[in-house]
Amino acid sequence: MDKYKTNSAFNKWFSAINLENLSVYSKQFVASYDSYRKKLSFEAVLKLFLYAINEEKESLRDLSTSLINESLQLETDVATISHSQLSRAFNALEPKVLEEIFQRLLEKVQHQTKPTKRNHLYLIDSSTFSLSLNRHKWATFRQAKSGVKLHSNYCYMDDTTMYPTDFILTNAHEHDLNQLPVLVNQPEATYVFDRGYLDFEKMDQMHWDGYFFVTRIKKNTKVHVIDTLETSPETEILRDELVRLGSKTYLTTNFRLVTVQDKNGRVYQFITNRMDVSSKEISDMYHARWQIELFFKHIKQHITSKTFFSQSEKGVQNQLILTMISALLTFLIKLETKTEKSVFQIKRFFRYLLFQPFECWLEQLILT
Repeated sequence: MDKYKTNSAFNKWFSAINLENLSVYSKQFVASYDSYRKKLSFEAVLKLFLYAINEEKESLRDLSTSLINESLQLETDVATISHSQLSRAFNALEPKVLEEIFQRLLEKVQHQTKPTKRNHLYLIDSSTFSLSLNRHKWATFRQAKSGVKLHSNYCYMDDTTMYPTDFILTNAHEHDLNQLPVLVNQPEATYVFDRGYLDFEKMDQMHWDGYFFVTRIKKNTKVHVIDTLETSPETEILRDELVRLGSKTYLTTNFRLVTVQDKNGRVYQFITNRMDVSSKEISDMYHARWQIELFFKHIKQHITSKTFFSQSEKGVQNQLILTMISALLTFLIKLETKTEKSVFQIKRFFRYLLFQPFECWLEQLILT
């Protein structure tokens, strides 16, 4: 098949991936992969499965059938392929190489956004992906259930500028708290997480190591008030206090406890070691955590296939890593076009204009 030259929306979206810029290890893997699969190169597999994830293909048979679309054939340089060949090619991918592709894309994103302590937060959370117990026994975490957990670090700058920066895949039984030391890796950054990560010793360690955090305390948390700070009377802030948490066996260092009441009368308490911002800003920081919940909802409902393509652990890893790569590719389009559209809106237009000239997609993105 002749090489396809048209600058389609799909071509433009995928073009941020440059296999020539990978490490020696990854380039050697790609060369070895291609030498064994003349009909289905590494790049072609990458394109096919990113397409499958974005188009929510239900199975490898569905993806195989999709190749009756001549535009997809031209984009991937693949005319036809069986579902069994797709399965072998997909499971032969190396998660380490896909993770490096994600990191290379992340470097491009961070070069353009330039996150600093003052202009962004890191939102930390996890989400469980249920798997068939019969097909994925290696992921058993309950008597009648299998699953994996995606632990993610999500950079939030504002409501239009946010993207995943780090992730870890574990069995679903893994406790969120165990991954906190791995995901917290940028000194002077502010990390926002929910009560599932609450641990007094780890909070102290973060503080001593130069990391900032905002989280909620549990209802039964013992609070020792050291001092009361001033609050603005016109806000929803009830109290702003200097406190220590814990009991006689372990007391934290001095932290700041902000108590707020929402419009429905519900009271929330946020603990932090940020002393340089207002109590209202602390409240807003925690409420930004909702954005990572929306991200997980989006990748489950609109990107990741309802059924995983592989029964193997490596295959499931490959699919979730490709999902994260897909998210960065779409965000890079947002940065390059400087559109005010949300990532979700960009994705919606992309699905309808996938094989149309990129200019058609761009026209929709810059419409006011």
